[in-house]
Amino acid sequence: MKKRTAARSMAALMGAAMVLTACGGGNTTAPTTGASSGGETQTASESAESGKITKTDIVVGQASDIVTLDPAGQQDTTSGVLMKHAYSTLLDVDNEGKVVPDLAESYEMKSDTEYVFKLREDACFWDGTPVTAQDVKFSLDRAKGMPKTKSNTSKIEEVTVNGDHEVTIKLTEPYAAFKTIVTQHNLSILSEKAVTEAGDSYGDVDNLLGSGPFKVTEWVPNDHYTLVRNDNYWGEMPIATSITCRVIPEGSARTIALEAGEIDVVWSVDPTDCANVESNPDVKLLSQPSTGIDYVGMNTQKEKFSDKRVRQAINYALDKQAFVDTIIEGRGLVANSYINAAIPGWTDEVEAYPYDPEKAKELLAEAGYPDGFECSIFVNGDLRTRSAQILQAQLADVGIKVDISTYEWGALLDTLNAGEHEMFLLGWSNTSFDPDGSTYQLFYSGNHGATGNRAFFSNDKVDELILSAQRESEESKRMELYKELQFVLHEESPWCPLYYKENNVGVRADLKGFTLHAGAQHYLGNCHYEE
Repeated sequence: MKKRTAARSMAALMGAAMVLTACGGGNTTAPTTGASSGGETQTASESAESGKITKTDIVVGQASDIVTLDPAGQQDTTSGVLMKHAYSTLLDVDNEGKVVPDLAESYEMKSDTEYVFKLREDACFWDGTPVTAQDVKFSLDRAKGMPKTKSNTSKIEEVTVNGDHEVTIKLTEPYAAFKTIVTQHNLSILSEKAVTEAGDSYGDVDNLLGSGPFKVTEWVPNDHYTLVRNDNYWGEMPIATSITCRVIPEGSARTIALEAGEIDVVWSVDPTDCANVESNPDVKLLSQPSTGIDYVGMNTQKEKFSDKRVRQAINYALDKQAFVDTIIEGRGLVANSYINAAIPGWTDEVEAYPYDPEKAKELLAEAGYPDGFECSIFVNGDLRTRSAQILQAQLADVGIKVDISTYEWGALLDTLNAGEHEMFLLGWSNTSFDPDGSTYQLFYSGNHGATGNRAFFSNDKVDELILSAQRESEESKRMELYKELQFVLHEESPWCPLYYKENNVGVRADLKGFTLHAGAQHYLGNCHYEE
C-alpha cells in the first residue's frame, strides 16, 4: 500500500492572488484549463511534435452512465466527465488542484460579498456565437431553481451584467469558498438563446450548445456517448478528434477490453484488476491518492437510524480495514473522518471507530434493539455489491439482518434523492479542494436529497459550524471550525466512513497525452497515438 501524501496546504491550492492571469486567446495560445495540467504536460502542439500522429479517435471505458446532458441536472462524477469536455465554467481547477481561469480571464473581490468576473472576449459556443455576460447571468439564475445546483447557488443574491464581458455576482453573505463553487461542472455556462429555444427539450442530443473543446453528437443510454472535436473552440485545440465513452459495468470486462486494445483508457480500474494491469507490458496503471471518500450512509429520518446510538453501533460493527484489504486490495487507507486527508481542513485528531462488535451490541441494546433488526442497503455496481456483502456478514454478527438491493447508477441516485432508502453505499469526490466541498452539500440540513444530503441529516450544531466556516475569511480560524465540525460529525455518525482510496486509471502503454488530474477530473482531449 502506498503511503498517504501529506495534505496540501490551502494557500498552495487556492492561490494568493485575487486576480487570475488571463489564459490567452485563440487556438494558438497556451492551453486553457480544459487542456491544462500540472507536471510534464505540454501544449497540444508540443506534445505531438515527437512523431507522426496515427490515431486520434479515443475510446474510454466507464463503470456507469451519465445521468443527463444538462450540466445543471447533475452533480455526479461520471456525468462530470462529459461536462468537463463539452462545457466551460467561469473558473476551473487544474491538474494540481489550483483554481485557474476558464471563461473568466480574471476576477476581483470588491467586498466579501461582491465578485466581479471579467470574461474572455474570444470565447464562443460550438456554433461560433460569443459567450456573453448575459449568458453567465442566465445560467446562474437558471441554476438557482434546480435541485442539484441548489447548494452551489444558495448564496447568490444577484447577478448583474456590466457590458458584454463582465458580470458582478453579489452574495447574500460572505462565502469563503465561492471562487471554488464557480468551478463546479453543474454551474457550466449555457447559451441563453439555445436553452430558451429548446425549452424542456434542452438536454436532448439535438438541443445542446456548450463552449467546451468537444461537442456531444450521440448518447445511447447505458451503452455509450460520443464527443467530437469542436472546431470553434476558443482555447488550445485538442489533438483527439473524437471521444467515445462506453459503459462497461463489470470491472474485469473493462480491463480485458483495455488489454485487448478495444478501448484506450479505463477511467477507473477495479482494485482487483490493478495487479493484472501492472503486469501487462501493453498497458499501464496510473495511480494517485484520491480526494474522495467511500462510505456507508444511513437515512437518519428512518426510525431505526434516527438514534445516533444505532448509527454509532454500525460504525463499531464494521471492520473498516477488512474493506481496505478486500475491496480495494490495500490501495488506500481507512477513513478516519468525513473529509479526505488530501483536503485542507482534514484532521488526524479524529480517530476512526475501532472494530468492536461487543460495543456495537451494547449500543443497540441501549437503543432498544437487543436482538438487532432487519433493514436494507441500496448499492450500484459490482464493487459496491461486494462491499455490501461484507457489510451484510459483519452486521449479521451483531444481530442486524441486511437485505441488499442493487440498482443502475441513475436509478440509485433517484431512489436515494427521494429518501426511500435506509442505508446506502456511495462515494463522494471533492473536486474543489476546499473543505466546504466535503461538508455543505452533504450535511447541511437545507440540502436534503438531490442537493447532496442523502443521509437526510439535520443537526443544529453541524449547521452552525458549516455556516460559520463559510463566513470566516481568516484561514486558520476557518480550518479550526472544520476541525470541530469533524468531531461533531464523528459523534453524530450519519455515515460510517470506510476508506480513502487511490484513483487508478488504466491506459494503453503507447497512448500519448494523458495526465492524471488531482481531483480525478482527467482531460482526454490531448490523447492520441504516434508512430
